[in-house]
Amino acid sequence: MLRTARAARTSRAARPELLPALRPTIGPSKRPPSRPAVLTIVLASLVAAAPAALAALAALAPGAAPQSNPPRGQPSGSATHVSPAAAPGGQMTGQPTAAPADVASPDAVLAAFYESISGPPGKKRDWNRFLSLFFAGARLLPAEGRGHAGTMPEVFSPESYLYNTEPYMLKAGYIEKEIARRSVRFGKIVQVWSSYRVRHADSDPKPFVRGINSFQLFFDGSRWWIFSLVWQPETPQATLPDEFLR
Repeated sequence: MLRTARAARTSRAARPELLPALRPTIGPSKRPPSRPAVLTIVLASLVAAAPAALAALAALAPGAAPQSNPPRGQPSGSATHVSPAAAPGGQMTGQPTAAPADVASPDAVLAAFYESISGPPGKKRDWNRFLSLFFAGARLLPAEGRGHAGTMPEVFSPESYLYNTEPYMLKAGYIEKEIARRSVRFGKIVQVWSSYRVRHADSDPKPFVRGINSFQLFFDGSRWWIFSLVWQPETPQATLPDEFLR
């Protein structure tokens, strides 16, 4: 028996194809990655890290300004926090500084609105004054009708509204005056319905359009702002009620 077992061991050593059957099963063998595969992994890692490395280097460059985000709840560029100096009238400069008298009360804001948007043909408006009345992100919406730039309704920012309407106003004249007003106030917010009429010139016998402006105003603790403005022109189906004609 001893000789037979030894012979069997000798026979197996001489026949390698029998050895795998005698080894315990431990799963598939793992080979180290080839050199090209290692280089591919390294290059991919370097490419992924490149943007962060470049940003870090840029931050260390001489004269680099620190980056910061506006605090939550504060619109970037709002004149409540950033107030660039106003430029001469007739130019648009983003968010100009308002004259304190123009934003001291809801009545003052509406008076400044109608004055700044109005003028005879050829007269440059004080668009800085107009823009200074609106809160950052304010929206203007004509409810219906055909406006100076196309079919309504269309939502405008104060800047895009001026861009679309200034050529018409300069050419034809646009003098908008308030007829009557109804206001409701609660705390720091005011809803104003203000009826209006528009003539090309003060000498025109009749206005070419009438309607109602719906202003939403709010007080931030130091001044009043126009947050939104929606207006409805008068149509055959929607005529001004008596209460808005006096």
